[in-house]
Order: sequence, then structure tokens, then C-alpha cells
Amino acid sequence: MSYSDEFYISLIGEVFDGYSVSTFKGRDVFVKHINLRDQKYLNTYYERYKDLAISKGIDTEEERSDYVKEEGLWEESDDMEIASLETETQNLKKTKQSLFLPSKKEALQKTIDEKLLELYKLKNQRAEVVGLTAEAYANRRSADEMLRFCFFKDLKFEENLHTEDEFGELESDEIAELNIRLGAVTDKMSEENIKHAVLKPFFSMYLANCENPRDFYGKAIINLSVYQMKTVMYGRVFHSIFQYTDDIPDNIKEDPDKLMAFSENQRNKDSNNGGVKDDADASAVFGATADDIKKTSKSGNSISLSDAAKEAGGKLDMKQMMRLAGHDV
Repeated sequence: MSYSDEFYISLIGEVFDGYSVSTFKGRDVFVKHINLRDQKYLNTYYERYKDLAISKGIDTEEERSDYVKEEGLWEESDDMEIASLETETQNLKKTKQSLFLPSKKEALQKTIDEKLLELYKLKNQRAEVVGLTAEAYANRRSADEMLRFCFFKDLKFEENLHTEDEFGELESDEIAELNIRLGAVTDKMSEENIKHAVLKPFFSMYLANCENPRDFYGKAIINLSVYQMKTVMYGRVFHSIFQYTDDIPDNIKEDPDKLMAFSENQRNKDSNNGGVKDDADASAVFGATADDIKKTSKSGNSISLSDAAKEAGGKLDMKQMMRLAGHDV
């Protein structure tokens, strides 16, 4: 989904600031964008509550898993299927990145989506069977601490909106409201939105300066928020694409996914060029659709093999095939 330029300017402004402004109970509050140190703290909080749950007699994930298998409620083969689906989807994603033709990529993405849905259902079934574990309890409590930790009364982030005791006394609807406020910030700062913001014309003057995050923000990398790191990371990626990719169509220069796909296609074409002449006026690609030819051809002179075969009387000999690919024979 694409937003107005004002939305993306606001997003980048908040990234630079390291916080977002929200409201709670009629007053302004400041939502801190977390960094690596914050993540370390939250992980410590998770471990603390995991140990507490174990001390209270709550089984670990491994213990509950062993129990449900012994009782026949869950099978080892089910876990193997989950692991297999995870590996398969990872491999399919890698395969998709190496594909050249857009139509092949789209077809493979449908398969990936189907596998991910199957994996999601299996994991949900497992969670229902296994029930509450020490890890699940710790995840829930660390999520609460994440919520408490991110909201501040002041811009220096010296005083949280709630102490631990105050947070524990909040009503469920108040916690729900805080969740909504934090969710609005994380949605706005999504990776997809950051990618689009970095490609907007107003950000173009910053692209060449994204090489050194410390110089860009004026502070040590360890103090940079996750959103700040993502912004300079994509700035570097897109600046490199604009520098080293030729003939980028104007209509995709502000579309991050299409721009990266075009760059990847150009690299694949170059690496697979082999003995094809640089000035060849036509190319032929096996399995290419008409739309693929339009998307992948620089000159617009790519030829469908089926069309060429018809013109040659129904079939092509080796010399004709090589000429279509741009070789001298």
C-alpha cells in the first residue's frame, strides 16, 4: 500500500528522532524506537520469567512436547512435518531469488504461500495440544514488559509512563489501548513503508550518505534504533542499484520490490550471458511469456521461440537457435 509524501516524510522524521509521539488518557506520550541494548534488556526479562515459571512448576516446551507424544496427543512425525515445511519454504524463497523470469517467480510465490499456510495451521495445532509452557509464559510477560518499556513521559526517556507496579494495576482495556498505540507505531515503521520512504524524491539527497551509519546519524551504531539501521541499510541497497544497474524504467524507480527484482534480473542476465554478443539485437528465453519478454528485454527485440519456430516452418535447427540467442554462426 502506498501513502502520501507527507506520510513518508513524517515516517523518516520519526526515524531520525528515534521516537514517535502518541496519546494515552488525553496526554502526549513518547514511544521509544528500541535499539540493540533494549533488545538485550528485553531478552534478559524473558529469561527471568522463564526461570520463574519453571520454579512454579510449569513445564518447559521440551517437557510438554515429550508428554503429549507419550500420551499419543501429538506424533513425532508431526514435528518432522513442521521441520520439513520450514526447510522447504526457506529453500523455495532462495530459489525464487535466483529465478530470472517474473512469471516463474510469481508461480513459485503461490507455492510458497500455500506451504506457509500449511505450516501456520500445523504450528497452531501444536500450540493448542501442548498448552501453556514456561517459554509461552515468558513470551507473554516479556511482551507486557515491551509494552511498558516503550512508553515514556519525557523525550529524554528517563521516566517510563508506568512503573512495574503501576503497569500491574492497569485495567485490561487500558493495556489494550497501549497495545493499539504501539501497534500503530510498528505498523507505520514497517519494513515495507521504510523501503518506500527511502525511494521517495525527498530522500534522494540522503541516499549517497547512507554508507556510514555513524556519520549519517551522528552517534554510535550500538545506539541506533532498529528503524534507523533499516533506513540506512535500504538507502545503501538502492543507492548501489541506481549506480550499477543500467536502463532502469522510470515507472519502477519508486517501487522497491520491482526495483530490486529488476536489478536481480539484470545481474542474472549478465551472469548467464556467456558468449552472447553485447550488441545482439535479439534474445530468446525458454519458457518466457510475452509479459516476461517485455519485463526482461532492454531493447524490446526479444523473440518468442514458438513464434520463431512457426516462421521457420515448425521447427528450428541448431544454427537458427544460436542466431536467435545472438551468437555468430
